[in-house]
Amino acid sequence: MKYKLPCLFLFFAPFSALATLHCPAINEIKHGAGVYTAVAADDTEWSGTLQGELPQFGTIKDFSEAMMIVEGSSEEKRGKFQKCTYNLHAEGKQIDMFYENKAWLASISDKPHWKYEQGGFLNYYTCSGVAPEACQFDIVVASATF
Repeated sequence: MKYKLPCLFLFFAPFSALATLHCPAINEIKHGAGVYTAVAADDTEWSGTLQGELPQFGTIKDFSEAMMIVEGSSEEKRGKFQKCTYNLHAEGKQIDMFYENKAWLASISDKPHWKYEQGGFLNYYTCSGVAPEACQFDIVVASATF
C-alpha cells in the first residue's frame, strides 16, 4: 500500500519536465559547408543549414534571439519551441538552429528572460539581449490521467 500513493501522484500531475535545455553556447557550435551543429544537454542535437550562397565569413558573431510559439493562453507559458538565431560575421547573414525533436512541448515557466509578443496571427515568446545559455526552456510531456 505504501507504493500506491507515489504512483497515483504521477497520474494527476498535468505535465512533467523531461529536461531543461537552452540555446547552444557560441563556442559549442561546430560548422562546415553551411551546416551548423551542437550537442544539447540531453545528448540530442541542434542543427541549422545556411540557404543560398555560402558566405566567406561563416563563423558566428553573436546570439540574436530564441523563439517559442504559444499554444493556448500566454499565461501558461507553454508551446512549441521554434529556434535559436545567431548572427554571422558575414554581413546581414543569420543562422537558425533547431532542436532535434520539434514535436515535444516546451515550457518557459519560471524562466525570466522570455518576453511575450504578438505578431500577425501568432502569439509567441522571444528571448534576446542575453547569452544563449540564459534562454532556457523545459521539454515537457503530458502525464497520463485516468
